[in-house]
Amino acid sequence: FCVASVSHGRDPTPHPHTPHHTVALRIEPRRFVLAFLISLPVMYAVEGSKWSEFCSLVKTSRDLQIGLAVSGMSFYIYNELATMTIKATGAVTSSVANTAKRVIVMVYMAAVTGKVLTEEQKIGAAVAISFVLVYSVIDDVVKKVFPPAKKKD
Repeated sequence: FCVASVSHGRDPTPHPHTPHHTVALRIEPRRFVLAFLISLPVMYAVEGSKWSEFCSLVKTSRDLQIGLAVSGMSFYIYNELATMTIKATGAVTSSVANTAKRVIVMVYMAAVTGKVLTEEQKIGAAVAISFVLVYSVIDDVVKKVFPPAKKKD
């Protein structure tokens, strides 16, 4: 559906009755296509010698085909959700939430796999979790310490 929006050159200007998320779905694929085109020279310079090997693997390996499709769609959906989150909450809140997510995933995976975290990872996780906590309560603390001035009539 998004590729069709790019290939048909639809106007990204919202129609008064068009939901906002539909407009985002028309603009976002253009960014992906542009990013892909920009990355092609880098990909060719770094991995160009293995292109024929990759092409033959894609033609013959069903697991690779499915993996590429699932990976691509997952990445696209993740970016759509991230864009909607930023629009709903703001860039700073989204960034803080993303940091918290990474730390939670790291600690959870260490617990599940039994892998011992290094001292740097433990300290980093503690700092990140602490500052996510501070960020989540700072507005309430500031309001208590510095109550808003009452307006004079």
